[in-house]
Amino acid sequence: METMPVLIECFNLRYDTDKDGEFKWAKRRKRVVEHLVQLAPDVIGMQEVLVKQRDWLKEKLPAYSCIGVGRSDGRKGGEFVPLWYNKDTVKKIESGSFWLSKTPDKAGSIGWGAKLPRVTTWAIFAKDDVEFCVVNCHLSHVSEEARNRGAQLLLTQAQSLANGRPLIVMGDMNALPSEAVYSTLSTCLTDVGADNPQPTFNRFNQGPAVKRIDYLFASSDIRHRDYRVHLPSSPELLVSDHYPISAYFDISRA
Repeated sequence: METMPVLIECFNLRYDTDKDGEFKWAKRRKRVVEHLVQLAPDVIGMQEVLVKQRDWLKEKLPAYSCIGVGRSDGRKGGEFVPLWYNKDTVKKIESGSFWLSKTPDKAGSIGWGAKLPRVTTWAIFAKDDVEFCVVNCHLSHVSEEARNRGAQLLLTQAQSLANGRPLIVMGDMNALPSEAVYSTLSTCLTDVGADNPQPTFNRFNQGPAVKRIDYLFASSDIRHRDYRVHLPSSPELLVSDHYPISAYFDISRA
């Protein structure tokens, strides 16, 4: 059966803060753009993006359009969990956002002890008329219950939005493969990086990179290949405190 290859990357950008010293945004943002231009994904799912980071990237990545809202108010407040898509290769059909809470349509709502709002961005894309759904999230870093319930809501919403289309779910799950979040998602979706389970959280070199908490998941009707954890050529050339991850998804034509 003929398939359409789609290159997708998951990338926790790390929000802009002077606390990061030599790795603060102003010092690494050019490396971020160089990485993205060189890889040239069809779709990028980012986490921890502040509006000024988003606006700067829009200027530097003219081939891409950005989808998403600030988690605090559904507009520009707080971190974004945006989807970027290459306008030259991918067409957006529809898109939206929801919050991981008991009231997912309420902007800024907080679920199950998470302390902060957790927004999810989704879109239906088409590449050469082959449609697929992408969902991008960032689960709570403080509440296990929020992560577990958030993952259950995420999966339910994602499958409903996909409505039978091939589905890719990605994000910073703040959970190890041994935790319930992973079990929830991997029961229905394939962990694309399962055969190459390298750590993805590098702490900006402040201790060993020992945690795998960023994931790409796909529905069973998608073949995947060339999963990669993007390590820098030198420790001082990190693009974030997370390593970006990417893979090709071969999506069958209907």
